[in-house]
Amino acid sequence: MAAGVRLKAGQRGINLSDMARAQALFEHDQQGQVSLSMPSTGLHYVCRFDNTRAHQHRAFQLRQQQKWQSQAYEASVQLDNARAVPAHLLSVTFSDAGQLCISTPEGDRLSDADLAKLCADQPDLVRLWLEQEAAEVNGVLSEYLQLHSETPKPDSQMPSYVPAPFVEPEPQRPDPLKLPAEPVYPQPPAIRFWHRLVPGRQQQMVRAHQQAVHEWQTSKLRWKAETHQAKSASDRARQRYKAYASVWKARKLAHDTEQQVYAEQFATLLLNDESVMTEVLMAELDQLDWPRQTLIDFQLNLDSRCVWLDLDLPTVDLISPKMAQVAAQGQMLHVRDKPAIQRQREYARHLHASLVRVMGVLFASLPAIDQVVVSGYTPRINPDTGFEQDDYLISVRASRQAFSALDFTQLDQQEPQAILEQFELRREYSETEGFKAIDPFHPE
Repeated sequence: MAAGVRLKAGQRGINLSDMARAQALFEHDQQGQVSLSMPSTGLHYVCRFDNTRAHQHRAFQLRQQQKWQSQAYEASVQLDNARAVPAHLLSVTFSDAGQLCISTPEGDRLSDADLAKLCADQPDLVRLWLEQEAAEVNGVLSEYLQLHSETPKPDSQMPSYVPAPFVEPEPQRPDPLKLPAEPVYPQPPAIRFWHRLVPGRQQQMVRAHQQAVHEWQTSKLRWKAETHQAKSASDRARQRYKAYASVWKARKLAHDTEQQVYAEQFATLLLNDESVMTEVLMAELDQLDWPRQTLIDFQLNLDSRCVWLDLDLPTVDLISPKMAQVAAQGQMLHVRDKPAIQRQREYARHLHASLVRVMGVLFASLPAIDQVVVSGYTPRINPDTGFEQDDYLISVRASRQAFSALDFTQLDQQEPQAILEQFELRREYSETEGFKAIDPFHPE
């Protein structure tokens, strides 16, 4: 599937699909800011909320893992028997207690001495194995429990217009005229007295000169024809260049003028044109990184200045029942069971934090919107029918004025549940039973 926005009929009208976390982080790291061309208006927009510190940290961690993986593929491990084994051929496993176990391609387990030597010679490689296993044990949501700290301020810098470059290449000026060298008239031979002493020598020199003159005349005619042809071709090339350059300059001037008009109208369009508002919101939402592929449906109503948005939430099963941490000596993991209440707390924290983050993006992207309604749903099995259905777990409505009253400098110190409780909130949640299905806010 190609990266980008995928549209289809959704619960709220427009649906977009964000790509997997690793792909999104990699593309962001490679390309930097992502620009979006708006077909409906011809506008060009650059996303702003896909480069938070947390996002940069996750991108840095991904780059480090890729770097270490590349080094691991080239590294080799020296065993006590003087045998060198490529690191990528080793089999790495962990015991239930988090102890690192490494085996050779033949299935022989490394001795304690070989393992200690490996930890001393290749600490980055061992650290990579430990962190990968810790990430596997902790689950994909472990790094996304603080999403609310990435929430932009509603009164952040207004989306700005970025002029689209004129992509048509400029005509190339023709090369300078290069004429072939003119043939040189052969000089008559200098006949000396000793040439007359040799019978026929003088006549031979005269005939050679006459032959050279004949060849010069032929070359001269050919040179005149080639020179005329070259000058004609050069004149035609210059005429074409002048015509093409004139057309190109006119097209570029028209493009630049059009872009200037768009730049002057962008702020107005963003406040009054639903198509522009929709494109801007789609661009921002599509660039947000999530721990899993996430579907977002939204419906924008400019008359009521409200956005209704549905967020596809993960299930509680994505919260790992265990937690792992790399030991201080860096040779094993500390793994322990996670209490059921802690799993529910982490799940609830991720859900609430996700809604806070999306609400901030909505308000910061669309200055004309005064109210947002964000509802989160997740697939569940209906015990009566046995079929899977989407159950809404949480729904919140907030005005711009109320949301702007939050202290955005201290979001990381606040609980996302407490943040949402300041607005109109629908949910049925307890730490022992988790979330129950609710009836969310519906568009009027």
